[in-house]
Amino acid sequence: MGFLSADNQNEIKHLFEGLAGEVQLIYFTQKESPLFIPGHECETCKDTRTLLEEIAGLSDKIKLEVHDFVAETEAAREHGIDRILGFVMTAEGVKGKVRYFVMPCGYEFAVLVGSLLDVSLGKTDLSESSVETLRTLDKDLHIQVFVTPT
Repeated sequence: MGFLSADNQNEIKHLFEGLAGEVQLIYFTQKESPLFIPGHECETCKDTRTLLEEIAGLSDKIKLEVHDFVAETEAAREHGIDRILGFVMTAEGVKGKVRYFVMPCGYEFAVLVGSLLDVSLGKTDLSESSVETLRTLDKDLHIQVFVTPT
């Protein structure tokens, strides 16, 4: 079952023509189990993987890696993933990375597409004065963005 209609796919492919460089999507998920144990299963992991596979299939510049969170704890930790579902977006030569801890649907989907473009280009829409202010920092800064329809 796909999530994106043919029209959506075509529109996103058109947007992805603006990708400058290759973007890595590094997804940490949970192995599917034939038994459902309430409170121990990631209810949206399978759907998220399907959606990320669809997105990666829309451009040869988007590479998806899928990892098992439990079996590859050290790799998850290296990427700052401390829970599932979680994925990282990064690109060669770009300092920092973008991490997501939610299935990117609804409002989050537009943010995901925009983030893929920004990471690929290695830039943001910050004003020049904001960029100059950030350049004066003498240590790394951890920024969190929360997206909600309310």
